[in-house]
Amino acid sequence: MPRSRDRRIVVAAVLAVFLVAFFVVVAIAQGIGNPSVPSDDVAVVEDAPDGNISKDEFDTALEQTAAGQQIKVPSPDSPQYATIRDTALSNLITTRWIAGEAEDRGISVSDTEIDNYIKQQFGDQFEQAAKQAGFTQDQARQQVEFILLGQELQKEVVGTGTPSVPQDLVQRFYDANRAQFTQPETRDVREIVNKDQAKVEEAKSILEQDDSPASWKKVAAKFSTDKATKSNGGLRKAVAQGQSEPALDEQIFSAPTGVLVGPFKGQAGFFVIEVDKVTPESVTPLSKIESQIKQQLAQGLQQEVATRAQQSITDKWTSRTFCAEGYVVQQCSNFTPPTQTTPGAPPVTSSGAVQPGETTVFPGQAPTALPQGPQYPAPKQQPAVLGPGGAPTLPPGAAPPPTGAPPPGG
Repeated sequence: MPRSRDRRIVVAAVLAVFLVAFFVVVAIAQGIGNPSVPSDDVAVVEDAPDGNISKDEFDTALEQTAAGQQIKVPSPDSPQYATIRDTALSNLITTRWIAGEAEDRGISVSDTEIDNYIKQQFGDQFEQAAKQAGFTQDQARQQVEFILLGQELQKEVVGTGTPSVPQDLVQRFYDANRAQFTQPETRDVREIVNKDQAKVEEAKSILEQDDSPASWKKVAAKFSTDKATKSNGGLRKAVAQGQSEPALDEQIFSAPTGVLVGPFKGQAGFFVIEVDKVTPESVTPLSKIESQIKQQLAQGLQQEVATRAQQSITDKWTSRTFCAEGYVVQQCSNFTPPTQTTPGAPPVTSSGAVQPGETTVFPGQAPTALPQGPQYPAPKQQPAVLGPGGAPTLPPGAAPPPTGAPPPGG
């Protein structure tokens, strides 16, 4: 059945979007020479199959990248041109890296695997998808080959099984993040509020004679101005500390159960309250959330493996990638980082915020844990792509952060 227009745009997306989280991280090689790039080429990736990237190939990729974004190639003096140019070249370099690393590891894919992928992802729309992305059939099949090689590489370096998580690591995670598994004390409280202090005092006088729920219902309906509670006997259930205005909050959490307190003045007027019930603080036992914790830690361990492999492979192929003047991107060993914009300003590095007294960060955990305990999201299904056309607009050489798990179906 026909696919949507959005799907046709997706299939024109850049191959690097599919694989950049695994391969593209800035790495500057040290002590490596810079061989000259042939005049007809824009870049050379040494030791990679078909490692020379020609100007003709780059021009084609430039057209495909622009077409994928549904624009024409901007003029060289346009600010958008640099983004399209760098994206196109980064994508071409990435394909060489994939092919080179796969060859080094003895990884290959068969025509049958390529055919099966095309059938699964595109059905009978492959020819149309290739045309939409600006590819010939052979070029489109080659892009599918790169996708499959990338999947196989990820499986090899990251693995397909779930890493084993030591029990002591689970216990330490639970202990360090106990606050995230704690339900605070709550209180059921009845209240009368009115800006007229005399009416609140009259209400209290009646309740001192009879503070039954039936009496509260009558008194609240008559004297309280709080629309949210006056019709239900002034009752607020499961109130946690910090959910009320300061004066009221203080009285609610200092009052004994079953005792009328007030009148006292708050922002909304004068109050009289009575705490009906106190539900003490409780902590979810480890046994009930152990599987969630293990899942998050396993994902984190897997991500650490992927990150180390990513950096190692990126360093390796960056040191073998050389770009001609005017075509230098972050994946090139002769890339020079831009100088700081503010003269004399110290370099700025960022790091995650750590709660006071908490300096331990566990695999897969940011310094601040999730409010309801570990709920590590599953990897999203990766779209079928034909790259390098249609890359999203990125700053020159920018890349999304890495992900730890191999893509589904890989």
